[in-house]
Amino acid sequence: MSQALVARGYQQAKKLLLLQFVLICGVASFGLLKEFWVAVALLSGGVTVFLANLFFVYKAFSKSGAQKSKQVMRAFYFGETVKVILSASLLVLAFLLLPSLELYILIGYVAALLSQWLAPVVIKTH
Repeated sequence: MSQALVARGYQQAKKLLLLQFVLICGVASFGLLKEFWVAVALLSGGVTVFLANLFFVYKAFSKSGAQKSKQVMRAFYFGETVKVILSASLLVLAFLLLPSLELYILIGYVAALLSQWLAPVVIKTH
């Protein structure tokens, strides 16, 4: 039973990542209407969230089982900690590499974060 729940959770996490990817690409394509570098900035803000979530999903679902409950919790907390650090680091890197486009980077970042709020509406959980 535990493996089935983990597998279902992993499938839902993959759907969330796909939803984020599609949303990030859509937002970045709107940036092309204004300027190429605006699209790059929007994309970099979104990719910041996407890569952090990708690492978290990988780490959080790396362990499973009732006998491994402490390992599961450690993996979850480690994944969340690295996710926050990775997200902040990539955001700072984007700010440094794309000066004067900070607003667009943040718009891309927030759009990718909003996809997590949109997920329960789009992704069926049962």
